[in-house]
Amino acid sequence: MNEITQPYGHAQVTPPVPPKNKRVLKAVGMVLAFAAGSFAVKFALASLGGTDGPADAGRYKLVPPAAFQSLTLQDSGPRVDAIKQGQNQSGPAKPGTTRVAVVYADQAGTAQLVVSGAAGSFRDEDPGAELTTGLKGMGLKEAEITTHEAGTPAGGAMRCGTVVMAEGSMPMCMWADHSSLVTVTVPIENKPVTVDALAAQARELRGVMEVSAS
Repeated sequence: MNEITQPYGHAQVTPPVPPKNKRVLKAVGMVLAFAAGSFAVKFALASLGGTDGPADAGRYKLVPPAAFQSLTLQDSGPRVDAIKQGQNQSGPAKPGTTRVAVVYADQAGTAQLVVSGAAGSFRDEDPGAELTTGLKGMGLKEAEITTHEAGTPAGGAMRCGTVVMAEGSMPMCMWADHSSLVTVTVPIENKPVTVDALAAQARELRGVMEVSAS
């Protein structure tokens, strides 16, 4: 039941509905956690002593830069908390993986890019196919999923698309290789951007965020 009977009198109180922005953040957090968390399970870890994984598995790690394209790193706050909560609800981090959840904001403190992912040692031989399968699982049709140059340093693949939710539309780009799996989005309440523009940002961010693990 949604009603709580007061101990005195007959008044009944309905639990308050969370503010819309909190509901939106929670929904987005869950989507990002699914995107960057559940794939890490499918990729499977090669860092637990196996020798059949790719030679470059785990060669890189994720280090979000303090600044990117005049934006400033935020590693705390309601939006980051929502992503981390979603990650936790998707299950504990697999041994050998390190999760990432950060926001890049403008000088006014307004979020412009949301970054969620995991670094580890992955042995999937076709990360592009896994990304496509995952985006289909979020409701995108194959024709709505675009392939983009993944950039450097670790090769791999990048797929983009626009995920439609009740709260609005969210452009999303994901890259995956044998060391990382990362989702980059624009906040759902922001002015929409094209997936091509977002892919260019994600590719540039990857170039400075994915660094040698040695």
